[in-house]
Amino acid sequence: MEKRLYYEDQYKRECRSRVQEIIERDGKVLVVLDNSPFYPAGGGQPCDSGWIGDERVIDVFEMDGTVYNQVSAAPSGEEVECSIDFSRRFDLMQQHTGEHLLSAAFLKKYGGINKGFHIGDEHCTIDIDLPEVTEEMARSVELEANGYVFKNITINSYLTDRETAESLPLRTKIKVKDDSIRIVEIGNTDMCACCGLHLKTTGETGIIKINKLEKYKGMTRVYFRCGFRALSDYDSKQKIIGSLVRITASEETSLPERYLSQNEKIAELGKKLSSYRKRAAAEAACGLLDSSGSELIYVEYEDRDFEEMLMIADEVSREKRIFLGLSLLDRKILLSHNGYSDIACGKLFKDNIKDFSGRGGGDSKRAQGTFSSEDDMMNFAELLKTRMGFNDRT
Repeated sequence: MEKRLYYEDQYKRECRSRVQEIIERDGKVLVVLDNSPFYPAGGGQPCDSGWIGDERVIDVFEMDGTVYNQVSAAPSGEEVECSIDFSRRFDLMQQHTGEHLLSAAFLKKYGGINKGFHIGDEHCTIDIDLPEVTEEMARSVELEANGYVFKNITINSYLTDRETAESLPLRTKIKVKDDSIRIVEIGNTDMCACCGLHLKTTGETGIIKINKLEKYKGMTRVYFRCGFRALSDYDSKQKIIGSLVRITASEETSLPERYLSQNEKIAELGKKLSSYRKRAAAEAACGLLDSSGSELIYVEYEDRDFEEMLMIADEVSREKRIFLGLSLLDRKILLSHNGYSDIACGKLFKDNIKDFSGRGGGDSKRAQGTFSSEDDMMNFAELLKTRMGFNDRT
């Protein structure tokens, strides 16, 4: 079995290893080393990345007690220089250590047990077996966890036999069936069985910040970031707030009030605009009905969008008329009536629109479609008129 250097010194960045085996299958190149510095995925923690010689380490996984390193190409030589991407390793250790501290805080403050853990590229999650976690509870847990950080507690990791491990005051039950169990002990704060990599002291975790709470399978999923991730997130949000302050000429603390006030004004203006558009649509519909003696009202709009045309169609359809309208602005077409006619609008579209590179459909009284070109839309409109028995443009 290879020597696993990441358990001996999680801060070791480089080493020289001997290639024990190179396996090429399914288009992948897998390398087994005698000294393995690359951590395989496990314990909720993603794998390391780095280099074996000049080849990039793409994936690392363990199978049947052996660590396999997937690389971009087979390395040359029996001995190779290995180096891990330490910025990634340190980030993952910050997140994983933070997860232990948050889990310990949830258990201490509210008896919540961590039932699931995931480290993503942007954020991390833990699933706490509490049906509800309020913002006040999250804040209390956050302060407790950060208190552990500021105490700079030493973190010890060690192997022990199963019998000894099961006698320890562990936060959760041992899930693996191995005879040798790895224990992670954070002073009197937390103790659990875990195969992941952690920092030497809690102080290296940096700030722990809970970002979001959501209900998940009867539990609460907690989104959080630690260390440099939390700092990066703070920096990003600070830039957004700074931009809003400059745009609105308001103080940071006034932004929520300013936002709500502007939303109210926008909603009020939206209502007024909707009222004006409905009135204009009614007037336009009256003009169409008065100027046409045909059962079919056909119109092409260059400067009206589809939504406005829809309002006009609604007004026209109050009468026993068929509305066929084209919005050249949106390249959309609408066919509708109030149900008095036996013309099946949706079927006409379904049977023919694809022949004109269009997309759309509807029911018996109304159908609409969208086209990639104006010519296709115009030709489809002519087909509709022919199929409905209105050959001449009205």
